[in-house]
Amino acid sequence: MLALEIVFWASAGLIVYAYIGYPVVLFVLSSASQMIRDLRFIFNRADRRTFHRTEEDWPGVSIVIAAYNEEDVIAARIENCLALDYPRERLEILVGSDGSTDATNQIVASYADRGVKLANFTDRGGKISVLNRLVPMATHEFVLLSDANTMYDPGAARHLVKHFADKDVGAVEGELTYQSLSPDHKGETTYWRYEVMLKFMENKLGAILGAHGAIYAIRKSLFSPVPGNTIVDDFVIPLKIAEKGYKRIYSPEARAFEHTAPSLKAELVRRERIAAGNFQAILMLWRLLNPLRGYIAFTFFSHKILRWTAPFFMLSALAANVALAVLGPRGGLYTWLLVPQIAFYATAWLGSWPGLWPRIRRLCATQYYFVSMNVAMFRGFIKFVRGSQQVTWKKIKRYQE
Repeated sequence: MLALEIVFWASAGLIVYAYIGYPVVLFVLSSASQMIRDLRFIFNRADRRTFHRTEEDWPGVSIVIAAYNEEDVIAARIENCLALDYPRERLEILVGSDGSTDATNQIVASYADRGVKLANFTDRGGKISVLNRLVPMATHEFVLLSDANTMYDPGAARHLVKHFADKDVGAVEGELTYQSLSPDHKGETTYWRYEVMLKFMENKLGAILGAHGAIYAIRKSLFSPVPGNTIVDDFVIPLKIAEKGYKRIYSPEARAFEHTAPSLKAELVRRERIAAGNFQAILMLWRLLNPLRGYIAFTFFSHKILRWTAPFFMLSALAANVALAVLGPRGGLYTWLLVPQIAFYATAWLGSWPGLWPRIRRLCATQYYFVSMNVAMFRGFIKFVRGSQQVTWKKIKRYQE
């Protein structure tokens, strides 16, 4: 009984800490950090920078886009880049085609007279293969990495690049917003807002983790090719820069937009792939878990490692709770603790019913998304262990109104 109780309380405690306790601790730490910065500014007026540039002062920027069979969106993506509020003569657009078999190459080539460059890689090797070859081809020091289905706000490039005025900044991440959400994505929307809140607070500690592949920028001189089997490049590349001692910045003013997948099921397939890459990334970035690294070790463990291992804690907490309820006194503590767990999983199951009354389904959306996300994480772990996750990605048609 004692062993079961230890398993239950340890598992339940880690889940609660990962999703509730960590944000509370993060809020306290980030608030204290902000207060210290404010006091320093009040007393010495010397550690806050402003970013005032003339048009001639803005540095050259290369936008790097990895594409695979993107004929339906690539023209709009290029037009979006050309319309950015950034000095045109200082803007380079590079599109790397990862063995595309549709009209992607022809469409990109049609923009050659407007300065858009196509790198046609006939052998399909995955996004990281494209980035490893395309980033060194960039002619400017600052490189913006993006996806073919992403659309930037006009001022996004300026808001990303301005932070590089601090020579200690090695990477800057913008903010991604999902558009045209179907009712099935309510749970995903709630979770995404929760993640943005955490990122905002982690930024105050100088400990944001990775980036979103849709919108982030790096110093080209800090880019080192990563292994060709890397799955979550947007997590590994910025943290490899962190290993070199450079800052990562979150810039919510630099905004990008994407449409969601057509269904939560399609989105969860993508999450399985990301989950496999997450476990792979631990082996690549384990040095950042050293407590001597400071806040980044704390956020890496609390925000990422515990989240990625949450499915195992959920299973062990449920199994131990069932055993304790059966072996313990009828109507005892563990019986009552089992009831809300069963109710939670039951409502998650109801949330998966497409024919359920819409209002009831909306009430179950968050539970369904949470459980589905952890199922995807578990499946991703299995793929990682088996080595069955492919580096190349399967294009998912995004939701459109």
